[in-house]
Amino acid sequence: MRAIVLERFGIENIKIEDINDESPGIPVKITMAGLNPVDYSTVNGNIMYGVKPMPHVPGSEAIGIAMADGNYIKRGDRVIIYNRIFDGTCEQCITGNEHLCLNGGILGVASNGVYREMIKLPEMNLFKIPDSIDDYVAASMGVGALTAYRALKTMNIEAGKTILVYGAGNTGIFTAQLARIFGLETYVLSRKKDLERYNINVLDSVPEDFKADYIINPLGGSIFEESLRHIKTGGKIVTFGILTGREAKIDIGSLYANEIKIYGSTGGTRKDLLELIKIISMNRIYLPVEKTFSLWDLKEAMNYFKNRSTGRILLKA
Repeated sequence: MRAIVLERFGIENIKIEDINDESPGIPVKITMAGLNPVDYSTVNGNIMYGVKPMPHVPGSEAIGIAMADGNYIKRGDRVIIYNRIFDGTCEQCITGNEHLCLNGGILGVASNGVYREMIKLPEMNLFKIPDSIDDYVAASMGVGALTAYRALKTMNIEAGKTILVYGAGNTGIFTAQLARIFGLETYVLSRKKDLERYNINVLDSVPEDFKADYIINPLGGSIFEESLRHIKTGGKIVTFGILTGREAKIDIGSLYANEIKIYGSTGGTRKDLLELIKIISMNRIYLPVEKTFSLWDLKEAMNYFKNRSTGRILLKA
């Protein structure tokens, strides 16, 4: 079968090759995949925890059609791929945190990924897509939406409070809408004025006197100091991205004097994904797709991603 293969890092080294897959599991025909920062970083060798094996098939987010029966999944089902590799036996797995498996990692980073015609996966990594969720939204749930949902859960949010989301890109677009669904007064720093039709307040810049109960920072170090200026006393900040830098300067005195809580969040659990599927199946989600490429035009898609604005990029297989 055809697959995207990297023999060494760099967009210029992307190749299309025939590969064999002897893995056990349910075969899934890939129909659509997402292009996320983690995929771009993988192709360029900028992943802090390493990429394996090499040569490597990248790709961490996709949907497809199950090509065989399992115990719950049936042949012909549309499925979302849960993108975490986990052994089910480590101390994290047995407490339900498969995404933090001590012996696992991210599909497409710690193992060959989804940028191929077909992939075989354990049934535990497959979730049926309800008819009410279209392919475009479904193909954005395994990374973008799941990361957003987990971040909101991490803060144990309360309806009626205020949240500020920095950016409305891959994850921010879902974070803002899920926050609104959960009853938060939602503000997002973005140029996407269309979000206002979904009862989301769109800001061009954050007013100096603005304070929020919760802040989502998916961008990284460069806005961390600003985040601390806009969090209320006793407020909570979640971060899960490093697009603008890995390091940040923090006023520790202000942190403890105001009992500000800072959380890191990454991906999500199988339980999180199951909950998310139910939530999105019952609520309308707005997803601005900036551009769709053929999976086999990944070089072009990666170069576009490098210079893009903030929309969603999808790959059709």
